[in-house]
Amino acid sequence: MDTKKSDKFLSTLEAAQKGDADAQFALGLMYEDGKGTEQNYVAAYKYYKLAADQGNINAQYKLGIMYYDGKGIEQNYIKSIEYFQLAANQNDSDAQFNLGVMYGDGKETEQNYAEAYKYYKLAAEQGNTQAQVNLGCMYYDGKGVDQNYVKSLKYYLLAVQQGEDNHNVQYLLGNMYERGIGTEQNYAEARKYYKLAAEQGNINAQFILGKFYYYGVDGRKDYIKSIEYFQLAALQGDSEAQYLLGCIYNAGEVVAQDYVKAANYFQQAAEQGNTEAQVQLGLMYYYGRGVEQDCAKGLEYCQLAIQQGNGDLQFDLSNMDKNEE
Repeated sequence: MDTKKSDKFLSTLEAAQKGDADAQFALGLMYEDGKGTEQNYVAAYKYYKLAADQGNINAQYKLGIMYYDGKGIEQNYIKSIEYFQLAANQNDSDAQFNLGVMYGDGKETEQNYAEAYKYYKLAAEQGNTQAQVNLGCMYYDGKGVDQNYVKSLKYYLLAVQQGEDNHNVQYLLGNMYERGIGTEQNYAEARKYYKLAAEQGNINAQFILGKFYYYGVDGRKDYIKSIEYFQLAALQGDSEAQYLLGCIYNAGEVVAQDYVKAANYFQQAAEQGNTEAQVQLGLMYYYGRGVEQDCAKGLEYCQLAIQQGNGDLQFDLSNMDKNEE
């Protein structure tokens, strides 16, 4: 690794040593990132501290992070809060957001949702999308504020409209529009936000989009797309998606009937404890569909489903026992 100090580093060092706060901050950043010099968290802390003592807001924020992470200095959440507070007092939205997190989590301070709300709101008003998301969560759950789904939706939308691409927020928006929470029910909007979340790999959004297309929730039935989204969710281990894919291939109504694929999907879901899949897999083994016939194994899967609470099988299972005899 080349540790030769750059000309920019040397000129910044000279200015920093003369007491220039901006240069001290810039030097701290160069040491922290290892740009123009070797990476050195202790030296980064030293110059951030010099700049912070002169009121440099960026250095105050950086010190808050260093104390929080324990980089270049022993981890100390109290000190972290102190420096975030200094930066927050100068309207640094990231520091305000971090204070909100620390008060909300009770990180080395008494948990205080009112204080968390206060700092999230300050940051949100400056366009901090993470703070807007957390405000949305607080209004949704009624933590530190009266529960208000309309305001929750407002802050989630505000964050997404400003570029926040958190797939969990997109999923929540889809869910709120689908169920009419905080707004009128709107399947088109629900689909839009589910799609954004699904494209980022949100398993719940992928599964729900599969159902949207399969059942034509908003009048747009498309079995091919439905299967595509169920498969995406199934690949991530969603047992409901695996079970439904098993049903689709088993029935052969919207795709070519394929007992092997059906049994494979039922197997995947059954292994995760999905009792309906265990029943279907049991039947596949019992009748030899997609798997080598094994009546005993078929009964085992059905019994497993009963043991996990699927009591509706009791009568059918007794008939299967008689048939096996």
